[in-house]
Amino acid sequence: MEQDTESRSEGSPQVGAGPAVAARAASAPGFGIASTPVEGMLARARASHERGALVDAERGYQDALGVDPDHAEALHLLGVVRFQQGRMDEADALMRRSIECMPSALALTNHASVLTSLGQRDEALACLDAALHINASHPRALLLRAGMLADLERHVDAATAYDRLLEKVTPPIDALCRQSGVLLLLGRHAEALASCDRALAIDGRSFEALRQRGHALRGLSRFEEAIESYGRALAIVPGNAEVLLMLGMALVEIDRLEPALAVFNDAIAMQPDLVDALYNSSVALERLGRYEQALARCERVLSLDARHAGALANRGNVLFSLERDADALDSYDEALEVAPQSCEALCNRAGALERLGRLAQALESCERAIALDETYFSAWISRGTVLQRLHKYEEALVSFDRALTIAPDDASALWQRGNTLRVMMRHEEALASYDRTLAIEPANVPAHFSKAFVFLLLANFEHGWPEYEWRWRDAQGREHRRKFAQPLWLGDEPVAGKTILLHAEQGLGDTLQFCRYARLVKALGANVVLEVQPALKSLLAKIEGVDQVVARGEPLPSFDLHCPLLSLGLVFRIDQTSIPTGIPYLRAAPTLAEKWRKRLGTPTRSRIGLVWSGNSKHLNDYNRSISLADLLPTLNDAFEWVSLQKVVRDSDQVLLEASAVRHFGDEIMDFSDTAALVQSMDLVISVDTSVAHLAGALGKRVWILLPYLPDWRWQLDREDSPWYPNARLFRQSQPGEWSDVFERVADELRSIGA
Repeated sequence: MEQDTESRSEGSPQVGAGPAVAARAASAPGFGIASTPVEGMLARARASHERGALVDAERGYQDALGVDPDHAEALHLLGVVRFQQGRMDEADALMRRSIECMPSALALTNHASVLTSLGQRDEALACLDAALHINASHPRALLLRAGMLADLERHVDAATAYDRLLEKVTPPIDALCRQSGVLLLLGRHAEALASCDRALAIDGRSFEALRQRGHALRGLSRFEEAIESYGRALAIVPGNAEVLLMLGMALVEIDRLEPALAVFNDAIAMQPDLVDALYNSSVALERLGRYEQALARCERVLSLDARHAGALANRGNVLFSLERDADALDSYDEALEVAPQSCEALCNRAGALERLGRLAQALESCERAIALDETYFSAWISRGTVLQRLHKYEEALVSFDRALTIAPDDASALWQRGNTLRVMMRHEEALASYDRTLAIEPANVPAHFSKAFVFLLLANFEHGWPEYEWRWRDAQGREHRRKFAQPLWLGDEPVAGKTILLHAEQGLGDTLQFCRYARLVKALGANVVLEVQPALKSLLAKIEGVDQVVARGEPLPSFDLHCPLLSLGLVFRIDQTSIPTGIPYLRAAPTLAEKWRKRLGTPTRSRIGLVWSGNSKHLNDYNRSISLADLLPTLNDAFEWVSLQKVVRDSDQVLLEASAVRHFGDEIMDFSDTAALVQSMDLVISVDTSVAHLAGALGKRVWILLPYLPDWRWQLDREDSPWYPNARLFRQSQPGEWSDVFERVADELRSIGA
């Protein structure tokens, strides 16, 4: 009743290899052959068994056992019938008796299958070991043992067992696939790939082999090949959600986010509750900047699994990108409740805390990540950026240097190291760090842009202006870049008789500083159109050298060429000796000046205008703006104090209303009003904002309060400015410390108020 086919499930008992014999040889590899009265009974029973007539086979085996109750093969084969009938306890008892009578590799292997069905895996494994002790090459025992070790998650032992199996026999394709699965779990991707390729040599259309081959190739970072393998698998089993998921993940690895998202969506269409596909699609959407959709996907994941750490963390990333920092922090905290050892979530949490101004907690979050994994690169980078904000530059430098021991050629770490050196006024070393960055990534935009700031800060305009053109490739610069069909003009062709569009590009202060160059363009014979921010249109309407002023968003007249305002520094090769000196080059409208003189009333004391904070979204705002609470003690009653700010932060509003500082808020319509108000002042005191530039352009006496590392246009180690002759600069003597600035301002106020 031979039925020794490998197509049967590997966990099912197999019928023996020949007629039963009376001999009971413990060392025999199978059941022997002899002529006994039982032989005919067994032969008929085996024949019934082979054709699936279990009732007839059962009766035949029982008849044989009636003649010989200890007949090993009859006991064993009746046990196989009981297994097939689902009567496991009886199968177990029969096979135990068979093995007691005559242990054979086949009987022990089949008993292992029964024991596995009964959940007795350890004893099943012992049976297989005993079978292989009798016959070290028994293919079925080898196969079952390898599979059982894999199921027990004894992956190293399983890998060895599969190697042993494949040495002994021609491998069945399912064994090769299972072997590759174990090797993948062990991270032995090259060996897993070899197993898959052996399987595909047997059957090139094996879905399982192609699927696992894709996994192995992903593990080897051979993503294009993985994508091809997943594609072949999907051609065999279209719409397989798990393979679609893995294909999408491979596409994400090579930053093909739109195709990845489409594949994830296909997986979700096939299996709407496939959490991994939903989660990974949220990651792709977040990286694509489609934040509202990403947020919706995160919420969908969390509706299925409220404690999905990845979705909670990615929701935090999305909320952070939406500038909902407090909500982002809450989501990171939830993620860390589920996965407290997630270094990535801890670092991202630090970013949210940093933006919320909770710097000590941000640093603590970075330290937690480092305590978990001292080799986690991003934790050192995050720590360094927080320390920069805390003005602990020596420690920040140590942090970036530590990051570079982990990834010596990482451009971001080298760039941040350069930034730290720049703030420490170690400019040559900063330039060297930027140059190292550019040696690795020649087109690294932040490094070029940072070099421009160093050169311009040091008044090295010859090198600074060309590097400053890299601003257009920076993420923030791209937001301001205009795309016109007309060519960009950088001074290389004549403009006489042509119309050129000069357009504002960054902040209001930049426009106020560089609009003076319009007259130089006009002097070349051009017709000049100036496009500016709407708040500046009326103020600049009659500026010298401009034929027409247009507000951003209004229809543009026809023009031949265009040039961003700040590129005029490069066009005219401006340096300290050639900065236009025609101050003032802006004037307040006489009607508005009269309006504000009346609004202010007759002065009884000298009037000083105040600006203590700028745009809160400015990247350097935390360095340049101050709180009203810090400034007020510097002010004295010898002067009339006037707020020149249209917008006051919520944190300053109550204090401003309770102070003696006059504030006009919404009465200031645009910069024409601000200019008229500034013109009514005897002095303006301002942090580095657009009002400081406005006062300088109007020729008004202005004191500008500067951080330790100022913006490039204020240069270093001087109290005056070549841009605004009436300006006086008050600089921090150490990073983040305004007290000495306030003391010097207070001393000067006392001297002029005496």
